[in-house]
Amino acid sequence: MSAPVFLNPSGTLYGIGVGPGDPELLTVKAHRILSEVPVLAVPTSYADSGSLALEVIRPLLSARELAGRPFEVVSLLFPMTRDEEVLANARRQNAEILLGALSRGDAAFVALGDILFYSTFGNLLAGLFPLAPALKAEVVPGITAYAGAVSRLVEPLTQGSERLAILPAVYAPEEIEKVLDLFEVVVFMKINKVFSTVREILSRRGLLDRTVYVSFVGMPEERIERRLDRVAPEEVPYMSLLVVRKNGWLPR
Repeated sequence: MSAPVFLNPSGTLYGIGVGPGDPELLTVKAHRILSEVPVLAVPTSYADSGSLALEVIRPLLSARELAGRPFEVVSLLFPMTRDEEVLANARRQNAEILLGALSRGDAAFVALGDILFYSTFGNLLAGLFPLAPALKAEVVPGITAYAGAVSRLVEPLTQGSERLAILPAVYAPEEIEKVLDLFEVVVFMKINKVFSTVREILSRRGLLDRTVYVSFVGMPEERIERRLDRVAPEEVPYMSLLVVRKNGWLPR
């Protein structure tokens, strides 16, 4: 049985990055849309999990409730797997759920950081456009986790002609070595599964004192460490990163 085609959903889909975790880092535009839109779609990684993005905007939603402005929250499941068949099924199911809401009016999909930077919003769009070629969509960018992290350090991320590389969670040791050879500043994102490997390479290259660890940026459980030997690998969460500045940090 073929999937339904929604030729012209009446509502507009807003993809909104809510920033790294601090509710005060929402942009003015994001705040306005989230204060008005009738449906909020939030990503989850398994059926009974919560949404960190939803927690970031919880104060705003509480204000909406107090003001008597109702809204609906729709959870969309994004499995943490590389199985393409599972991912394709999830994309189709999420698209059909959200297009059902868009047939009634506007909806906003929220995600941590920036909505187009390693975000599940890309997976969502890949499922939406084949079903709804005429879909109206707008994007509201958000502050990325690495930008939020260096702001907490009160340090420059890059200066002058320094080159920046950003690596996602999955990379091989040889790729780490190559990137450290080519770039003056390197950000390692979502490092929970590779922390020990990255730390060993940085130690061998004499870069430990030029690396900062940050987890849960802007959230109540935020942690910042300038000494990686204080970080136990088993304690490193998914929401964590390392920032390496080969040319050194500001003297303190």
